[in-house]
Amino acid sequence: MRKILVANDDGIFAEGINTLVTYLLKWGKAEITVVAPDRTKNATSHSLTLDSILRLRKVFMPNGYEGYTVVDGSPADCVLVALNDLVPDTDLVITGINHGTNCGIDVLYSGTVGAASEGVVNGKPAIAVSSESPEKKHLEITAQVLITLLDQGLLDVTSRDWVLNINVPALDLAQMKGVAWATMSRHGWTNRVQRREDPRGQVYYWVTGERSMPEQHSNGDYELLHQGYVTLTPVGLDLTDHESLRELSSRFVFKL
Repeated sequence: MRKILVANDDGIFAEGINTLVTYLLKWGKAEITVVAPDRTKNATSHSLTLDSILRLRKVFMPNGYEGYTVVDGSPADCVLVALNDLVPDTDLVITGINHGTNCGIDVLYSGTVGAASEGVVNGKPAIAVSSESPEKKHLEITAQVLITLLDQGLLDVTSRDWVLNINVPALDLAQMKGVAWATMSRHGWTNRVQRREDPRGQVYYWVTGERSMPEQHSNGDYELLHQGYVTLTPVGLDLTDHESLRELSSRFVFKL
């Protein structure tokens, strides 16, 4: 039987990871180990904790399953600790279900994708799963979609070289148009930092913002998701822009 490590960035008590674990247990085709942060760690990307110790504790999740939590740890910390101590023989890392999408530029900030990336760094295939809606109904539909894809051979397309990033629209199954392979959309955020003053006149900043409209690409994950498709995107850890590298290396030759 395969061994699956489950982690997330919304914390071990979040609805998404509890729904995911419940459905994986019902699926019954893998041994499940859960290692997740003790609280929400959104937008922590692939950060690791290097300036303090990490403590691992057993906890009972809301669904009754016994998992592990890394106190004060990042999502990537959880995967690193698990693969180096608890379950080094894991066959697959699954992170999520994230409460909200991880499309386009969000991938760079996402703790869900960051945790999955740590699996790939440690030589394990990894899947990051996100739901457009954090409502329980849509989290359950997202879990159903994942199980359906696993039954259709999803494990055969995973890789130790990149993360498979899955986003599921906030629709009923019957309303979805299908499953589509997608690129990362080009979109970002506007008005992201608000400058304020507290009652004593001290300046502080609140990071917030609104999503900007993406550049239009027919196969972009953001666009396809909003058309009603489940999107699959292989996200590599090599951030080199190879097309630009070829162009620049042919046009500019520098010497010392």
